[in-house]
Amino acid sequence: MKVSVILPMYNEEDNVLKTMHEVDSVVKSYEDYEIIVVDDGSSDHTSKLTNEFISRNSNVKLLKHPVNMGMGRALRTGFEKSEGDIIVTLDADLSYDPSFIPKLVSELEDERIGIVIGSQYMEGGKTEGIPRLRLFISKSANKIVGKAMKGDLSTVTGVLRAYRKEVLDSIELDSEGTEINPEILSKATAVGFKVKEVPVTLKSRKLGKSKVKIGPTTRSHLLFTFYEKPMLLFGVIGFTMFSIGVLTAIYLVYLYLKGALDPTRPLMTFMLLMIISGIQIVMFGFIATQISLLKREIYIVQKDNKWIKKKLK
Repeated sequence: MKVSVILPMYNEEDNVLKTMHEVDSVVKSYEDYEIIVVDDGSSDHTSKLTNEFISRNSNVKLLKHPVNMGMGRALRTGFEKSEGDIIVTLDADLSYDPSFIPKLVSELEDERIGIVIGSQYMEGGKTEGIPRLRLFISKSANKIVGKAMKGDLSTVTGVLRAYRKEVLDSIELDSEGTEINPEILSKATAVGFKVKEVPVTLKSRKLGKSKVKIGPTTRSHLLFTFYEKPMLLFGVIGFTMFSIGVLTAIYLVYLYLKGALDPTRPLMTFMLLMIISGIQIVMFGFIATQISLLKREIYIVQKDNKWIKKKLK
């Protein structure tokens, strides 16, 4: 069994040597392994320091993007070039301790499981030193995005994961940014792979600056949720508008019984607009949900096509 560890990096000169040293000290216990550093267009000495480490360790490879293309694209590059039977992804800032890697890999001994997620939000998981606002936003985003996923997962946006190679070989990935993490889960579960979470600890970054912008990242994850489960958006909006229309109708009936109803008031028009619009938006939600279900059938077809192409090679 060969294990591949993918480390996407962008301007991580403060962390690169420490990270590679700690990852290597953990995975060298495996008979065969590789560490793939994907330099996503860094403008500092990330690549230079990586090459210095490579000169002392032939198990490390460097892949480089000419410009910054995002975490999603960096991970996809690593997936394409990895040779391991099991592929592990990890942040370069050591916010997740590399010592968790064997824990994730060992769970894949169960052949029924295709993906193992390191979860700081499940029972037994912990966070240390994360700012309260950032932690609240992250927890909320994971809870909302998790509603669109199978399996009631508590952490769907984290990068600490272990995959069977066949999982990544079975799905087509499109994301350029951090939304690649929920995208993988969505497509993998759609074609039948099982996901398991194990408790881990997420720590605050000690060196360098975070490259993840909390605002854009949260928005992209929410948009992914509505794309994945449109009824969460259309249903809430439609039901709210319909409820407002019904409450307005009750109020109009009350005015009628009191003899104070004026049919010329715009409140009558408002009531009709709310009820009709609410019903229409909920119907749009049902249609969008059917389209979302059809996408899952497309993922299964894509999986079959990829396996046929692989057998023909």
